[in-house]
Amino acid sequence: MVTPLFARRRSLIVQLTGLIVLPILLTLVGVAYGGVTLHEHAMRDLVGDRDARATRAAAQALTDRFTQRQLTLRVLANRLADGVSLVQLLDEAPELRQVFDGGLVMVDKLGVVREAWQPATDWTASLRSAATPWVLEHDLSIPLVIANASSANQQVILFGGISLTNLNAAEAMGMLRSASQTHFFLVADDRHIIDASAASDLGHVLSDTPVLNGVTPQMSDMTHTDQEDLITVSSHVEVLNWTLVVQESWQNLTSPALRFSLVAPLAMIPAVLLAMSVLVFGVTRIVLPLQRLGRSAARLSWGDYALIGQPVGGVQEIRDLQITLSHMAQRLQQAQSGMHSYIGAVLRGQEDERKRLSRELHDDTLQSLIALDQQRQMAQRALERNPAKAAQHLEQLRTMIEEASQNLRAMLRNLRPSYIEDLGLVPALEMLCTQTRDASALAVHFQAQGVVRRLALTEELSLYRITQEAVTNTLRYAQAKAFKVTLCFAEQIMLTITDDGQGFTVPERPGLFAQAGHYGLVGMVERAEQMHAQFTLDSTPGSGTRITVQLPKRLL
Repeated sequence: MVTPLFARRRSLIVQLTGLIVLPILLTLVGVAYGGVTLHEHAMRDLVGDRDARATRAAAQALTDRFTQRQLTLRVLANRLADGVSLVQLLDEAPELRQVFDGGLVMVDKLGVVREAWQPATDWTASLRSAATPWVLEHDLSIPLVIANASSANQQVILFGGISLTNLNAAEAMGMLRSASQTHFFLVADDRHIIDASAASDLGHVLSDTPVLNGVTPQMSDMTHTDQEDLITVSSHVEVLNWTLVVQESWQNLTSPALRFSLVAPLAMIPAVLLAMSVLVFGVTRIVLPLQRLGRSAARLSWGDYALIGQPVGGVQEIRDLQITLSHMAQRLQQAQSGMHSYIGAVLRGQEDERKRLSRELHDDTLQSLIALDQQRQMAQRALERNPAKAAQHLEQLRTMIEEASQNLRAMLRNLRPSYIEDLGLVPALEMLCTQTRDASALAVHFQAQGVVRRLALTEELSLYRITQEAVTNTLRYAQAKAFKVTLCFAEQIMLTITDDGQGFTVPERPGLFAQAGHYGLVGMVERAEQMHAQFTLDSTPGSGTRITVQLPKRLL
């Protein structure tokens, strides 16, 4: 049901759109299209004039260069008519081989070839008597322009072959060649293309070239033809009777910034649609995927680790967040699995400890009590008949009571060293190291550094248990010969435990200790975390083990 307030708002939006936004948009559309049309005409005229001037300049440059070659031929023809050989001329002026790189052919007035120098193609058989230049063999990779000149006495006609490279047509059309969107064609007098921007057009007839779209400009005068967005200009190359044709799209020369400024007003037309698209995109690609990811993350607390890995879609950032959460879930699952293993090991240790206590109480304490009762009965019977014998039994009874008391104290000391509360951590560690050294072949050394002071009972007991566990691990697994415990009292209290045993490979994270079966190390880490202490374990196979526990300053 639509509320009146929402209906008023909706009607206000409609009024704003119909009375203000829509008229402004229509006005901007008209202005924009008018500006674009005027801009197109102006740019078309500008590009056409530019191309016409460039084409005319390139055609004039080719004409001048060819005229220079014709004058050189006339001078050489006069010298040949005076009796100088072509070989002598080439020896006197070796640069002629570069000026006429297609060759030189001398013909007498009867048309008989008298001398010739041709470094590559032999075109003597195709000599023409025409006075105008002509292009030899359109299918050659480098077409030759053949020019002639007669001597002053008309006794000698000298033909010279000039390549387009020698005329340096590339330099003459340098600006036209540099534009990637510009197509140019250099057309001979028989309408064959002898040079072009595309190598595939060489040798074709001008009207057969697809890029010109059927445009066939006049071969004698400069033309200016518009076809859609293409501008075609041509200019006649004097003397050579060639035509240079240039075609390009004027739109390719328009500045991107200028084109953007022309269409910028049109961006207001789809503004509403764009806003709606952004809203739909935000809902479908951000909001909904985040909601699905949130529901998957909520299931982690119930142990559903597989759901977090199911795709939720959305933008790349959401997918990256899901990958991170998936990795965190995997680590959480590994840590939980390791904790379950550790708790299982603790429970098994408790049961083993209870079994050991039960066995020790049965085998030691109970048997001692039974023996004490037997000695009491024997002393009681001997008391009336043989008082000396009774005294002997009473002495044995005292000895047995003393041994039972010592065994019971040792058992209680292993369960909880009571002298920590009375004497402190340092004497307790000294006692532990002394007992270990006496009970094994391990060389145990203890050292206290700095001014000794008491800590809280929980910290002292945790440090003692960490040391006790390290001693147990060294005796069981390390195969060490020396064991050292150092307790440093400074600004921060530091406990350092080292051995020279065989060492082992430390897992990457403490959470992997339980999976690797290092339950004792898990207990050390847990005790260090309870003290908010920094626990460091360094060990490599064959280089021993070093354990460091550093208490924070705030606990001192």
